[in-house]
Amino acid sequence: MISKILLTLAVIGLAWLVIRHRQHTLNENEPARISPPVAKQQGSNRAIKWLSYGLLALMVSASLIYLGWQVEQGYRLVTVRVVDAQTGRSVSYIARRMDVDDRHFVTQDGREIIVADGERIELSAYNPQQLP
Repeated sequence: MISKILLTLAVIGLAWLVIRHRQHTLNENEPARISPPVAKQQGSNRAIKWLSYGLLALMVSASLIYLGWQVEQGYRLVTVRVVDAQTGRSVSYIARRMDVDDRHFVTQDGREIIVADGERIELSAYNPQQLP
């Protein structure tokens, strides 16, 4: 997850550098013109600049909030029930959400459980009163 964010920031930074380089080379290659100075609309450019900074701040803060939410969800305790499809027998374990993968998981006490093809995993919110 962090690698995706870093890759996105790297692409944005690279694009920014390319645009700055192009603007710089265009300004150097432009022949000197003798013309009367034209008044630029500073108010319009300033509004667009602040709007773009605000949008950038909104995107970065939303990304950080989403990242924090993902981390919080990963550390949440869940009850993992492994159910045998043939017999219906089930065994419950406690694990962190980030430790549960496709066909295996690591319990809270450090045991690694590998689930067979004939079994299924059911996740539910951790409730200490439900476990034996």
